[in-house]
Amino acid sequence: MANDKLSRGGNAVLYSVLTVGILVLVNVIASRTFGRLDLTQERIYTISEASKKLVAGLPDRLTIKAFISADLPPQVRSLARYVRDMLDEYATYSKGKVSWEALDPTSDEKVKDEARRLKVQPAQLSVYEKTKASVSQSYLGVAFQYGGKVESLPFVSRMDDLEYEISSAIRRLSTKKRKIGFTSGHGEASFQQGLQAAKEALKDHEVTAVDLTEGKTPIPSDVDALVVVGPTQPFAERAKYELDQFLMKGKPVAFFLDGMVLETPRGSFGGQAPPRIARGNSVGLGEQLEHYGVKMREDLIFDRQNARVVLPAAGGQRVITNYPGFPVVTTLSRESPISRDLKAFIPIFPSSLELVGPAKSGAVKSIVLASSTQASWRHTGFFLFDPLRQPEPSKELGPFHFAVYLQGSFGSYFAGKAVPTVGPAGKLAEKEQKPAAQGPKSAPSARLVVVSDADLVKDQFLGVFPDNLMLLHNVVDYLAQDESLIAIRAKTQTRRPLENVEDSTVTLIRVGNIVGVPLALILVGLLRWRLRRAARQRRAEALVKGDL
Repeated sequence: MANDKLSRGGNAVLYSVLTVGILVLVNVIASRTFGRLDLTQERIYTISEASKKLVAGLPDRLTIKAFISADLPPQVRSLARYVRDMLDEYATYSKGKVSWEALDPTSDEKVKDEARRLKVQPAQLSVYEKTKASVSQSYLGVAFQYGGKVESLPFVSRMDDLEYEISSAIRRLSTKKRKIGFTSGHGEASFQQGLQAAKEALKDHEVTAVDLTEGKTPIPSDVDALVVVGPTQPFAERAKYELDQFLMKGKPVAFFLDGMVLETPRGSFGGQAPPRIARGNSVGLGEQLEHYGVKMREDLIFDRQNARVVLPAAGGQRVITNYPGFPVVTTLSRESPISRDLKAFIPIFPSSLELVGPAKSGAVKSIVLASSTQASWRHTGFFLFDPLRQPEPSKELGPFHFAVYLQGSFGSYFAGKAVPTVGPAGKLAEKEQKPAAQGPKSAPSARLVVVSDADLVKDQFLGVFPDNLMLLHNVVDYLAQDESLIAIRAKTQTRRPLENVEDSTVTLIRVGNIVGVPLALILVGLLRWRLRRAARQRRAEALVKGDL
């Protein structure tokens, strides 16, 4: 008996030692091997391949300091845990090039001074307890140090864009910024009026203004990509020549253009809201773009799949309505990184584009990035915008193209022509000048993007429709051949737009919900009743036969 007890005791001790040993071994393996199961659609709990490659390819060591208060309010504790887990993951995939530590500045003045030096500031957070509410000064910021430079996230307030913010900060520290030029001189939106939000959002690049007024100043040679947003005045021939020569050097250009614009006529309207009338927006770039392969039409595209917007009405009032002039674009190409991971975007009174010339013949590669739905229609001619009246559909039905991408060896628009002189639009070139020096063909690396709306990237709508900002980001990044952040940025999208369906389908779904579901339950009840009745009859028959 004593031997049995001793044996059982020895086995218990052995099992305990084995269990502890297994746990220690699992922890050792876990400390050296990172793994996580992420079942979310956008993989927000694991970093993307682009982020892994970014930190693994760092030429030097990166130091990260996370300033996290120990007594954070309950509403942000899970966010703090998320920050720690994500920094662990960056360090794991960096192959030893990233190291990080967590510091609590709350009760340590030296740590607090260091946080201030690294541009991390506390935020005032509300703390709710059973009997009182108070405000606490809490830290939840991250600072990055690399090569003597510092980037910081002063306070992490969101989970969905944390990876993008971290990878973006690391890129700004470790790679040279590309120079993106935005043209001016022909009524384009500027950084002072219309593109303030865009400039702030494109902080991963060096954004600069390029003055093309009358073509007096050549485009600087250090500009990596050029963007033209919403010109309303005719381009001078010399300015068009500068654009052409930039493309001929194999450098990329993006056009955000309006085929038609809404304008308010001059005059008094008796205190009422002035009407807005559409007119064609001819800025002298039509023939040049057609030469490259894209034709922009002077029309307006309306779509039954549209956004709910706030519009000004008579008497200073505002109305909330779904308006066809704000289509929700969900027909997006999965072939190009520009639109591959984009869920949707919303242009504002867009026009239509058509592939022509070299794009249609296949001489240059072309991709239709975005199109309207089949429930869209095309309007030409006079149009009076009235937010209280829906525009009548026309017989010209969609889909229509809103954005296209071209790449290849473009022919120079000025090949064989005289170089235009500097001067206003309409001034003729001098015959004795030499032909265009650059060309007649561009380098195969030349890229061209045309989007048939300029308002979608302007301040008025960029904050209202955040998907438009993602489109701008993707266009600029791709043209600058800097695609690393496109896939990461896609993870921040929260919009899940519903695609437009026919009225007959809506009616069928409604009837199915109202009538079909109760009818199905009734049929199931009848079936079960019949089955039970048949079972009772079989049992009764069996009893009768047994008695006999």
